Amino acid sequence: MLISTMILGWIGVLLYLIIIFTFKKMARSNEYAFLHLLMALMYAMWLPLPLALHQLIESDALLVGTVFGLAYLIMLVISMVLQTGHIAFISKCNEDYSITEKHTEYMMATFTKPFESLLGIFKSILALFLAISFWKSDEYTTAIIMFFFGLFIFYYLLITLDASLVKRVKLLSKVKPNVVIVNLETVAFFIILMSYVTLNA
Repeated sequence: MLISTMILGWIGVLLYLIIIFTFKKMARSNEYAFLHLLMALMYAMWLPLPLALHQLIESDALLVGTVFGLAYLIMLVISMVLQTGHIAFISKCNEDYSITEKHTEYMMATFTKPFESLLGIFKSILALFLAISFWKSDEYTTAIIMFFFGLFIFYYLLITLDASLVKRVKLLSKVKPNVVIVNLETVAFFIILMSYVTLNA
């Protein structure tokens, strides 16, 4: 399982690099649907990773984190595929502008806010349980790194609350979702975990 996870995981990292280096060209061609499909495939390649980590570390505490990690990845793949379908439909079937921009924004908000920020909380929970498991295994450096990623739970929690409350709280509204931060944090998280699996497979 570890070898398969390692191969699929690095394919996921490769897909991320493809997205980064082709983003501007695809954006100019309005291929946002295809970009979201690539992201869905990327996250799908990382699906076995929580199970592989549980097998590799052999920690009972990690079982809870594994459940949250799997839920995070499965739901994120579903979200990306739904966004792919939505963007493709709007691009191909709305020449008469019968679907207004407000409707389009509403549908994207349904697929992204607070859905994806809640999934960020799930990922942070996985990171915290990984930190506990690595600490118990005397792998202190990796544990501290995972604990750092776990601290993002506060960032995602504030974004989720701000997106969910009808009456906005001034303190919450100051925390803005940043696509660059979220993407860099996510890919760094998975590259570190993939490196760990590769070195210990």
